[in-house]
Amino acid sequence: MIIMNLELNHIYGFENFKINFTYPKKIIDSLIEEEHLNGRERFRYKKVVILMGANASGKTTLGKALFGIFKYIETGNETFLFEMCSDTSANITMDFVNEGYILHRISIDIDINLKNTIINYQNCEIEKMDSYEKCAAKLVDHTSEAQASPLALSNLVGPIHYRFSYPEVNSSVNTAGIDKQELLKTLRAVIGTLDPTLADVTISKDLENAYIIHRKGKGIIIQDGQILNRDIVSSGTAEGVDAAVFLAAMLSKESAFYYCDEHFSYIQSDIEQKIFALMMQRIGQNSQMIFTTHNTDMLDLNLPKHAYVFLRKKKENDHFKVSAISASEILKRNTDSVRSAVENDVFASIPDDSLLDELDKGW
Repeated sequence: MIIMNLELNHIYGFENFKINFTYPKKIIDSLIEEEHLNGRERFRYKKVVILMGANASGKTTLGKALFGIFKYIETGNETFLFEMCSDTSANITMDFVNEGYILHRISIDIDINLKNTIINYQNCEIEKMDSYEKCAAKLVDHTSEAQASPLALSNLVGPIHYRFSYPEVNSSVNTAGIDKQELLKTLRAVIGTLDPTLADVTISKDLENAYIIHRKGKGIIIQDGQILNRDIVSSGTAEGVDAAVFLAAMLSKESAFYYCDEHFSYIQSDIEQKIFALMMQRIGQNSQMIFTTHNTDMLDLNLPKHAYVFLRKKKENDHFKVSAISASEILKRNTDSVRSAVENDVFASIPDDSLLDELDKGW
């Protein structure tokens, strides 16, 4: 699953929101390899996106919205759509590539009062010399086929593979589909880096589908994707378990789309950068990862400017609107610094701290 373009209106806190995952110009000697559809070099997409923004700007919510859309495509269950609406009517439009050389576009109008959805579906074949823009201009309507049954859209799109992890709404560490030996190796490396008391990580002989992280003293038990004795685990170690499972999933090539949200709030910056680099190295062909973070040290990575996308929340006509801007839209020169632009709030992504200033003046 590769997302090319997403538009949301009245979905959670997003109104007339658009985020695009294409880029116009091939980057020479980029650290991100094969940032195009395999066999279609002109069909370029952002393979790795570092998504940044202030608190409550929508980073986690964007992941929730994508998760709901994916579940709807898989199951045809409209409940996943109704739960996301922030008004009586809402709209979702998404362009994406899944299996093969087909560009898909789904557009869904949602009516909460009537508990009804109207879906429009288009697709077209991606030819050898096509770009995304060229394909988008020649999409052909196949709505009647998509409306034939609740699972018709899923059959047209094909099986989709994805992994989402956003701690704010999901504390599980789902180990399904991950190679067990790969997970053991990754847990040992990540937890051993974060916790010097680590002795070993083993598969439990007594508990079904369970792993034990042995430390000096008590062990940490992970069973069916849950840390059973969470009360003895530090926040940093718990995040380390989540990050290790996510990385092991990528090493197992268990999915094609990854959304990794805020797994490193309690982990040192240099460790976050190291684990991110490992994730980036292991993204396969025709895969995509969105990685959210508050860590400004990530701005120093030698990545293309288009890899950095910022969410900003600004007040317009008595309500707040979230928008997305790619660093490459503003920073056109090779010498332009993403860090410098962020520090000077070029992307309007730094939180307004004027209320704290007022508090300081009152003391």
